Amino acid sequence: MLHKAVVVLSPGFEEIEAVTVIDILRRAGIAVVTVSFGESLEVVGSHSIIVKADSFLSEVEGVTALVLPGGMRGVENVLSNDGLMQVVRGFSGVLAAVCAAPLVLDVTGQLAGHRFTAHPCVHGRLHASGLDPVPAVTDGDIVTGRSAGCAMDWSLALVERLLGSLPDGLLNGLCRP
Repeated sequence: MLHKAVVVLSPGFEEIEAVTVIDILRRAGIAVVTVSFGESLEVVGSHSIIVKADSFLSEVEGVTALVLPGGMRGVENVLSNDGLMQVVRGFSGVLAAVCAAPLVLDVTGQLAGHRFTAHPCVHGRLHASGLDPVPAVTDGDIVTGRSAGCAMDWSLALVERLLGSLPDGLLNGLCRP
């Protein structure tokens, strides 16, 4: 099966998390489209780095993975966008969220009955009961990561979920065993 992952760039997204997952997915041969849901393709991250999205979310079809980088301001922007929340709520493929972004999956009900991880800053806001404070967790179609420092672990877990294993040579040059 060919996979297409959409990485949502919300104003205030965590740049390390977004760029790491984009890079790792593309190295693994997975098609990646970065999307903006605002009025501009240029999206300012949490550390004032401007990233130009490939497309607007409304223009993308055939998605097998919906990827939500964290960054508290970015996550709050997702939570306050009814249209995007409907997309997340109705998505039937693999959902990936890191850092504060598992909060979005919790609010939309997708974490219920799943093990997951999230940044400690959102632990008190989560209602689902499967929290496991490890770097990355895959449970069914949910792939979560704890923080920016775990972005590589989370990205590799997402590749494994989509492809079944890491492609030969993917870790070459990434300073990972």
